[in-house]
Amino acid sequence: MIYLDVTGSCKSAKSTGIQRATRSVFRELGRRETILPMSWNLFGKCYQRLGRRELQILQDPFRVLARSTARPDLRGENPIAELLRLLFRESIPLKTKMESGDVLFVPDMYRDARIGYLPQLIRETGARSVVIFHDAAALRLGLMRNRALARFEKYIDSLATFHLVICVSRDSQEHLHQLWREHGTKPTETCVEELPPGDLDPTDREEPSREDSASVPVILSVGTLEPRKNHLTLLRAAEILWKDGFSFELQLIGRSTGYYGHKVISPMKQLQRAGYRIRWLQHVNDRALHRAYRSCRFTVYPSRMEGFGLPIAESLRHGKPCVCGGNGALGELARPGGCLIVDQTSADALAGAMRTLLADNATYERLSADARARDFRSWTDYIDRLEERLKGSA
Repeated sequence: MIYLDVTGSCKSAKSTGIQRATRSVFRELGRRETILPMSWNLFGKCYQRLGRRELQILQDPFRVLARSTARPDLRGENPIAELLRLLFRESIPLKTKMESGDVLFVPDMYRDARIGYLPQLIRETGARSVVIFHDAAALRLGLMRNRALARFEKYIDSLATFHLVICVSRDSQEHLHQLWREHGTKPTETCVEELPPGDLDPTDREEPSREDSASVPVILSVGTLEPRKNHLTLLRAAEILWKDGFSFELQLIGRSTGYYGHKVISPMKQLQRAGYRIRWLQHVNDRALHRAYRSCRFTVYPSRMEGFGLPIAESLRHGKPCVCGGNGALGELARPGGCLIVDQTSADALAGAMRTLLADNATYERLSADARARDFRSWTDYIDRLEERLKGSA
């Protein structure tokens, strides 16, 4: 039995890269193995079975929340909903239930009471335990303070109690070991397994991915409105080009964060009032996301730091060049081709790259061809390797 922690992917329709990957793992791994998906309850400090609603969200989040919204997490990830789950969902006594041969698999981050519970569970049961480590970008960029910082550091240390930590890039693996050294924590076994981009929409298999020639070019940027995603620099870069006379539409896709989103939304609305073409599609389903990739000219991913950078891979998978940084995991993903690498912290540098892909057709066609030539791993290959990792046979 594989006990799969899907806490961050079953309570709301939130669909960042981590949630989308977790849902894909549940779907694909469940076709081969016996899986018990479970969710951590913040109030009860215990794992619980999923109810019908949580299972629907895990399988198809937009069955529960069909329309796009800025804050999908507000429906489901709130104290009242969590209390109701505590009252009406069956708890799972893992310490007595797990048997020899069972596997505990945690594919998402956690910074709650699990930082103490999971190491104890692993010690007491002896069951094989595997976790996916995505990144410590917020920590490395100095975006954490006080209690949040302390919890994250405890999370990093708790990872060392697992039998295996699967890192999503070489960069995330290197920084995890660096943090363990800094903390004086004895390391555990780690490996790198890059995540595959999402499957193409059926319409992408029927016809080549193309931009809409009947309208102005669309520049697409996909990512949550949070500090490290660097949207403010992108907006300044777009404004530079608009003032230079370029005609294009900037489309943003991604959910807002309550503490920061307004800092992006406010200048975005100012640009709209000034007459510039900019649309925020908010949090959308996979079909709308594929449609946006298919109809854009190219994408911009201005994030300052990532553990992987799924929007870059998805852009290239659709044959669309991507403007992005070349540091860390971003560079790992971008350097093999299809990307225009710049200093993403500079509005002038971003504007220069965007100008090139708008005006220089030779460069655009070359990068488009490079993007189409990229060979990304399939979910079948990923699950093949994941099964080996979970069983300890890799």
